[in-house]
Amino acid sequence: MDDNESQSETKAETDRKTVRVPTYLELATELEAKIRSGELQPGSQLPPQRDLARERALNVSTVTRAYRELQNWSLVTGSTRRGTIVNAESAMPRVDRASNPSGIIDLTVNRPAVDDFQQRLAEELPKLSSDKRFRELQEYQPPEGPAWARAAGRRWIGLNGFDPAAEDIVVTSGAQHALLAVISALIEPGDVVVSDRLTYYGLKALAQMYRFRIVGVDADDEGMSAEQLDSVCRQERVKAVFTVPSMHNPTVVTMSDKRRRELVDIAARYDLAIIEDDVYGPMLGNRQAAIITRAPERTYHISGLSKALAPGLRVGYLTCPPGKAVMMAEAVRTTAWMPAPLPLLIATRWLENGTANSILKAQLAELRARHALVMSILAGHSFNADARCMFIWLRLPPPWRAEDFATNVRAHGVAVMPSTAFASDREAVEHAVRVNIGCATSREELATALRIIASTLADRPRSLFGSV
Repeated sequence: MDDNESQSETKAETDRKTVRVPTYLELATELEAKIRSGELQPGSQLPPQRDLARERALNVSTVTRAYRELQNWSLVTGSTRRGTIVNAESAMPRVDRASNPSGIIDLTVNRPAVDDFQQRLAEELPKLSSDKRFRELQEYQPPEGPAWARAAGRRWIGLNGFDPAAEDIVVTSGAQHALLAVISALIEPGDVVVSDRLTYYGLKALAQMYRFRIVGVDADDEGMSAEQLDSVCRQERVKAVFTVPSMHNPTVVTMSDKRRRELVDIAARYDLAIIEDDVYGPMLGNRQAAIITRAPERTYHISGLSKALAPGLRVGYLTCPPGKAVMMAEAVRTTAWMPAPLPLLIATRWLENGTANSILKAQLAELRARHALVMSILAGHSFNADARCMFIWLRLPPPWRAEDFATNVRAHGVAVMPSTAFASDREAVEHAVRVNIGCATSREELATALRIIASTLADRPRSLFGSV
C-alpha cells in the first residue's frame, strides 16, 4: 500500500468518526426508510412510544423525539386517539435543505450544483418593473399561461430537440404540476399506468392521490423493456405509459433510439397515452429524438426549469397532442387556477436574454468537476453515471441491502436514497442507492461524503439498535 492510499484510508476513517448522529435521529432515519420503502404502509400505526422504547432499550423521550422528527418531515401524523399514523403523501421525499439536522450531508435532493440563480435573481428583480409585462402580474392569467410565457417556453423546449406550436404548450407551476395535470385529466381511479419498476416517486404519490394502479416493468441499459411492456398490455387494460427517457431517475439510463421506436409502436398498437417526463433533456445537448416527435398524437411531453436552474423557479412546460391543450389547461385551472405570474416573467426574461442558458452552462461545468470526484473516489465500485447528470446510481455489493446501507451511511453523516424509495410495486428491486452529487454545498463537502460512502461500502452492515 502506498502513502497516498494510506492517507486516503486515514482520511475516510476520520470522516466517519467525526460525525455522530444522535440516537433519536438514527431511529427516525430507520423508520423513514421503512415508510419510504412501503414496509410501513400509509394509514398504518407506528408502535406506541413506550412499547418501542422497551423493545429497543431506549428512553421514552428518545422515541418521542424521533416520532416528532418524522412529523416534522411530514411522514406521520400524531393523534391522541389513534396514535402515530403514516401519512399518505410519504412517498414524496423531504427536500428542505434548511431543515437538515446538523452534521448531515444531504445527498438526497435533486437540485442543481451551483447557486448562480441567487445572484442572477438579485440582479433581475430591480429590472422587472421596467418590463411592459410587469403590469399584468397583478391580474388573473389564462390557465395555460400568457402568450408571451408560452412563446418563451418554446425556446426551452427547443433544447429537447423539437419546436412545438405555441398553442400546444401549457405553462405549469413546475414539472410535477404538469404531471398532475396530465394524470387528473386522463386517468380514472382503477386505471393502469405502466412505468419502470424503479420510477419517479412523484408518480407514486399521485397514484395514492388519484387511486390508479402502477404496473412496473424491468429495464436494461437501453431503457424500459419493450417486451415486458407489450406483455403487460396483453394482460391488462393499460391507459398510459410513463417514462423518463433522458437520464432516467434514478438509474441514469438514457433510452436508446431503438427502444423509443419500440415503445411508440406498442403505444400505437394498444392506443396508450405516453407521458414523457423529459426534465433532464436540456442537460444532454446532442441527444436522441424526443418521443413526442415520433408520436405527437398521443404524447404529453413535460419539461421544466427546476433541475437545470433552481427548484425555487416553479415553471414547467407541458406540450400536448394537437387539440388537447384546452383539456390540460382546465386541469391547471382546477388545481392552481393559473401558473404564478411572477416566476413566469422572470423565467421568460431569462429565456429571452440568454440568462437561462448561462446558468445551465455553469451547472454543467460544475457537474463535470463533481463527476470527476465520483470517478476518483468511487473507482472500483459499480455505478451508473453521466457527467451531465446531478445524481449517480450506486449498486451495493453483498451483503448490503439498500435500506441497511442508507441507514448505516446516515449514521456516519451522509443521507442517500435507497432503491426501495423508487419501487413502483412490491416486487424485488436491485440493492442500490441514488446519490445526488449536485446538492452538496461544495466540492469539498461532496468529497467528504463520497469518502464516507466508499468506506461504508468496504465495511460490513451494522445493526444500529439492539433488541432484547
